[in-house]
Amino acid sequence: MKTLITRFSRNKDGAAAIEAAIVFPLLISCLFIIFGIGTYIFGIHQAQRIVEETAREVRMVHNPNEEELQTMLSDNMRSPFMGKYSPEVKLLSQFDGNYVELKVTYDFKFDFPFIDNVSWSSASTTQVKMRSMPS
Repeated sequence: MKTLITRFSRNKDGAAAIEAAIVFPLLISCLFIIFGIGTYIFGIHQAQRIVEETAREVRMVHNPNEEELQTMLSDNMRSPFMGKYSPEVKLLSQFDGNYVELKVTYDFKFDFPFIDNVSWSSASTTQVKMRSMPS
């Protein structure tokens, strides 16, 4: 019996296969996680770009109403790769002028095989002074 255990412990056949079976799932998991984080960062960037493009358009229009602002924001949105965008428009009167607050919230949900409910949320917001008609 002792010789069988000694002989088995000295045999190195298949050691690389066992090591690969342990390491390979970890490497694949890391790849999926890096892909998910990269997709999330890309979605945040897209949300910020949507807000910036709409803010530039708002500066070109004279006194748009809330419906027109919502349409401008929605027209600039594209569907994200994973997750969804939620636009918000709020009219503000402050600092002796009319402002609009543009906000796009990016809700990201990543379905990872062994981890349940991975979700993140991020909001991109800006305030823009609206142009008024000259008197």
